[in-house]
Amino acid sequence: MKTLFIVNPAAGNGRGDGRWASFEARFLEASPGSKVWRTERPGHAVELVAKALEGGFEAIVAVGGDGTAGEVVDGYLKSPVALRKRAALGTWPVGSGCDLARHLGLKADESFLEVLSKPVIRRLDAGLVEFSGEGGPARRHFLNVVSLGIGGEIGRKTQEKGKRWGGTLSYLLTSLSCLLRAKPYAMTLLTDGKAEPGAPYHLVAVANTSTTGGGMRIAPQADAQDGLLDLVSVGALSRLSLLQRFPLIYSGGHIGTAGVSHRKIRRLEIASEGTVYLNIDGEAVGTLPAVFQVLPAAVPFLCPT
Repeated sequence: MKTLFIVNPAAGNGRGDGRWASFEARFLEASPGSKVWRTERPGHAVELVAKALEGGFEAIVAVGGDGTAGEVVDGYLKSPVALRKRAALGTWPVGSGCDLARHLGLKADESFLEVLSKPVIRRLDAGLVEFSGEGGPARRHFLNVVSLGIGGEIGRKTQEKGKRWGGTLSYLLTSLSCLLRAKPYAMTLLTDGKAEPGAPYHLVAVANTSTTGGGMRIAPQADAQDGLLDLVSVGALSRLSLLQRFPLIYSGGHIGTAGVSHRKIRRLEIASEGTVYLNIDGEAVGTLPAVFQVLPAAVPFLCPT
């Protein structure tokens, strides 16, 4: 299988690049005609995917974290349908969070050789979010989770501080810091065409897969092949209640507790009079208003047997 490996040298605070170097020769040997292209800046992977599809690669593998994988998915779904039919996507997870790989059971080791030699391709749903970007309306595809409210604040703070302690611990420390200052945001939701009364929310998460933030099981029932998105919202709880519930997010035990709601949806429109930031697949990108929709079975993805 002619494979392009798109390597993000900055993944995992640079640690991922060293890990990739120790496996690169084996992966290229297992995939005749394969190549390695390296990203040079944020958003570069989107451009590289377009070139890869035009070049006839049969598989495009993101070597990095959820941000790199998210750019590869976005580049794929923004390309012409005729080109997309020729290739599948994959990820070799060497970033800080790697929640997509965690959900799919992919590891950054030699087991990926079997994924390449005996590919099992599953068609995964994707999400599309249209939102307010820096220069005006923007749109982005995602495979994992988009969170907003305190989720957006955590994404912004984590991006500013970096992930020097790795994904899980860095997100944990930043989350606790944000929870101590948390305040709810007034938002209005339109879910599958049904308007809901405006209400205060600390968090709204739209999930295609189950985890975010390096292992937080924000949507434990999420299934990337059910043709639906999982909507998880946290209402106007006190800061003490938020802190008490926070440990439950690592097991998914927060679902069903007072103030936390969960449901399956196909489309969501959400707005707020104030500034509410988005966290898209671990990247702090854009603000409300936003429109979400599911794209069923949109992405062929290399998965373990």
